[in-house]
Amino acid sequence: MNNIYIKQIFYFILLLALQILIFNKVCLWGMVTPVVYLIFIFSLPFNTPKWAMVLLGFLTGFLVDIFCEVIGFHALATLIIAFLRAGTIKLIPLRVEREEHLLPILYDMKFGWYFQYALYLIFIHQFVYFFADALSFQNFGKLILVVLSNTLASLLCIFLIQILVYKPSKRY
Repeated sequence: MNNIYIKQIFYFILLLALQILIFNKVCLWGMVTPVVYLIFIFSLPFNTPKWAMVLLGFLTGFLVDIFCEVIGFHALATLIIAFLRAGTIKLIPLRVEREEHLLPILYDMKFGWYFQYALYLIFIHQFVYFFADALSFQNFGKLILVVLSNTLASLLCIFLIQILVYKPSKRY
């Protein structure tokens, strides 16, 4: 088995455990719970086929749903960002040439690119998740406040985990 796949399986298990055992227990101000399991979808290789990305997105969200006892919300939101990931990557201009061995992680793609990439996808994830939960635009102001605060908390936690856990894949 390829070394990259073993690392991805390890990161998947680690991120799922962090989300379920630690981050799901955090509830700041009664509405902010960071979502870190998205790093798994974010860090899959650039050349991952779209069907595999969507399948992995759904399965990842579904596993989180099972452990959170909320069926469908994480699966739906993660499925959508997995589907939109390739378009988001094309949307953000690269300042470096994308090489075969590089991954869409903070160390390989630099801060500015990764910040935009993570911000767009986390915001979409949070909006879909909380809109699916509310199923209404009745309290749109509160919905946007919750989405923005969860996006910022998730972005901060994702950056910290990227710095602490992930290592550059550049080979010199």
